[in-house]
Amino acid sequence: MLSFGDIRPHSGRIKRAGSLLICQVQTLKQVVEAVSSGADVLVAQGAEGGGHGISRSTFPFVPAVVDAAPDVPVVAAGGVGDGRGLAAALMLGADGVLVGTRFYASQEAAGPPAAKNRMVTATGDRTIRSILFDIARRNVWPAPYSGRVLQNDFSEKWRGREADLLQHQEEETARYATAREAGDFDTAAIIAGEVVDLITDIPSAAEIVQRMTTSATRLLAGASNKYGISDSY
Repeated sequence: MLSFGDIRPHSGRIKRAGSLLICQVQTLKQVVEAVSSGADVLVAQGAEGGGHGISRSTFPFVPAVVDAAPDVPVVAAGGVGDGRGLAAALMLGADGVLVGTRFYASQEAAGPPAAKNRMVTATGDRTIRSILFDIARRNVWPAPYSGRVLQNDFSEKWRGREADLLQHQEEETARYATAREAGDFDTAAIIAGEVVDLITDIPSAAEIVQRMTTSATRLLAGASNKYGISDSY
């Protein structure tokens, strides 16, 4: 699976090895490049997702990708956290979904419990797209990429002051590294998407899959929203 860069130096080697080539894309230009490089699966990533991406929203982007590459399976990513999102993605023409944030808040995920607990109590309103945390990690991605994370004290201190942060990068990088090591998420970033609104517990990954598929099946079968609207059943 490739993302965020020129896939051409790698695609040939992947295909020669007999592996499937999965390409995550954020623009229609990237779709054309991925298809011409022999992509077997396209992951259409919307900006609602956690972590790095660009600016297209999932719901208009997914059908645009499906239309642009009708012969390649498309997977929707960004903003999918329950059966409603899965059903919606399928109705938009996607063949499946790639889910990140919802599985971070699962029992099996390797993330710190403190981070998972913050995701349970957070809302999508409390996520931001920013390069602040990249500056603090000395790992700034090229434009137009930025990363979605949960807001915290660090982001609120420096938001809109990226130039000032660069002036204090050495000291802030050291402080940030210490915070990451200590699990201090008032400073260290928690990578999470807007879908945190839908996360209210930390179940097993198997239970998440079961909830999503059961709910999506009900919705796609034409069940009333009154009975199929959420995964809490």
